[in-house]
Amino acid sequence: MPSLTPLDLLRTAGTGLTGRPLRTALSALGVALGIASLVALTGVSASNQAQLLAELDALGADLAIVWPGSGHDQQPLVLPKAAPEMIARQDGVLRVGVFETPPQGLGVFRTDLMPITQTGGITVSVARPDVLAAVDAQVASGRWFDEATRGLPVTVLGATAAQRLGVERAGDRVFIGGQWYGVLGILADSGLAGGIIETSAILGDRWVRERFAVEDGIGDIAEVFVRAEPGRIAEVTELLASTANPGAPHQVSVTRLADLSAAREAADDALTTLGLALGGIALLVGGVGITNTMVVTVMERRGEIGLRRALGARPGQIATQFTAEAIALSALGGLAGLALGATAAAGFAIAANQPIVIPTMALLIGPLLSIVVGALAGLQPATRAARVSPTVALRSV
Repeated sequence: MPSLTPLDLLRTAGTGLTGRPLRTALSALGVALGIASLVALTGVSASNQAQLLAELDALGADLAIVWPGSGHDQQPLVLPKAAPEMIARQDGVLRVGVFETPPQGLGVFRTDLMPITQTGGITVSVARPDVLAAVDAQVASGRWFDEATRGLPVTVLGATAAQRLGVERAGDRVFIGGQWYGVLGILADSGLAGGIIETSAILGDRWVRERFAVEDGIGDIAEVFVRAEPGRIAEVTELLASTANPGAPHQVSVTRLADLSAAREAADDALTTLGLALGGIALLVGGVGITNTMVVTVMERRGEIGLRRALGARPGQIATQFTAEAIALSALGGLAGLALGATAAAGFAIAANQPIVIPTMALLIGPLLSIVVGALAGLQPATRAARVSPTVALRSV
């Protein structure tokens, strides 16, 4: 029998797949389920991990705070005006928000009839518009400062401050430092990181600079909130002091929510290990499933192999033909399993309101695994069956 060309191999594999469509469909389904389990399990694990890390980041795991240190006389120093811009250019920094020094002695009251001693623990803060994104806070009612409102006598209340003042919606007004201010917005409870501004009545930076220009320190930087890229808060924090004030980094104080950051790192490591374990188990299960499918597929065709041998096909040609068919079947099932597993992982993420994350490695390994395992699983029984005497093989028909 003449040697087989690559075109002959493709034609033979295609004939084997289309000749018995039901057998092909069931065999491909077995392969697809193995790959689908691999992709789905790793995708679900990665989505859960991304959701948990995002929640920890929102609470402040990736948040650092920079503020002026104190001099030898224990008086606060001043950060350079360019500190926020320099920090924003630092590698790994995602967003920067600036609080400025507030006027002294401003009380916040619901009416002008309240005694000045009953402050309710509410403080006054002065924020630039970039603070909202840096702190990752949300506005529950009304809106945040913009270029038009940062120079007006309006305030944005933290969630706790609004509750203590009895203000339920934007559009109301409060009495601050002997003057009425309109309530521009009310912040939602922003969790652990947002606790710094929960009890604040926040004023626009431009309004404070114009209204209280005669006071010392107005316009100085009080705090810089630095939001780092996920997982990079440790390396960002190490360089913040020298970035904010290159000439005197010892005059800069930097802090972060260390316990929460440590919890994030521990959770990331644990979930990564869990994801690898699930992926390994799914890989093993998928490989065994594909092997079993391909072995059964080849062995049930021993009669066909015997007939080919009786017609003059050599054992090597038989093995090559069935291996090519196994590769084609595995590739078909692998692609179907990839689509099925990705759909299942995405559906779970959507149902659980989680980000859709499917590791690229799983997308690459899935089809490759099906082809390699399918080829190896098909080669061994095909080679063994091809060596059987044609007479013996034909008796199994």
